[in-house]
Amino acid sequence: MVRSFAAGLAVLVGLAGTASAADLPSGGAAGPAFATPFIAWSGFYAGANAGYGFSTGAHRPACAAPGGGACTALPALDVATDGFVGGGGFGYNQQIGRFLAGIEADIQYTDLNRTVTLTGVAPVAGGAPAAQYSATQSLDYLGTVRARMGYIANRLLVFGTGGFAYGDVQVRQTVATGGATFTAARQMTGLGYAAGAGLEYAVTSNVTAKAEALYYDLGTSRTAAGSVPATGTVRGARFETEGVVARAGLNYKFDLF
Repeated sequence: MVRSFAAGLAVLVGLAGTASAADLPSGGAAGPAFATPFIAWSGFYAGANAGYGFSTGAHRPACAAPGGGACTALPALDVATDGFVGGGGFGYNQQIGRFLAGIEADIQYTDLNRTVTLTGVAPVAGGAPAAQYSATQSLDYLGTVRARMGYIANRLLVFGTGGFAYGDVQVRQTVATGGATFTAARQMTGLGYAAGAGLEYAVTSNVTAKAEALYYDLGTSRTAAGSVPATGTVRGARFETEGVVARAGLNYKFDLF
């Protein structure tokens, strides 16, 4: 996960160098001096973006306790995945000299879902063997409400951001024995935080292009416990929902005053 976030930041640094070079004078013969127009960043804005997401999908396996005996852990399953993300947001910026403070809210559709199934699971002590065991985790949307703080170099804004995150988290585990199947599922609104960094470049006085990388953590979800005939009690599995989103988009700033 750290590697994914670092890769996103490396792309942003490269974009910063390109954007800054575009505002520098050329090394050719001196000509008439033209001042680069000053861009006012303060105001309300809205926009759309798209990108790619990476979810760790950490899964803490369930365990079974036949006849009230010791709890034997079932295997851990890797439900990490990646996929498309896209959506929109709005916010407000306040420029204070070379610095910017603002707040932004956004919501994204995410294609981050995966099911992993393991067959031939080793028998649970004192009970029938579990012929099949599976885990599913999905995140259908991700929303954030974040503060932004940045430094302005005329057309280029370099910023850091952090705040509240939420999303639709769905998890499920299935344990199947020779003659019975136990399934436990849960759907919830995961709550947590998001933090990251990015670049924004003023294409015109009203249109900006943005690229950013965000780390999100929506906490832990746990499926309910239950019982499987001849196997005994199956305790709930834990799923940790966290990952990184890298995205780019366009914003439009409204001139209300």
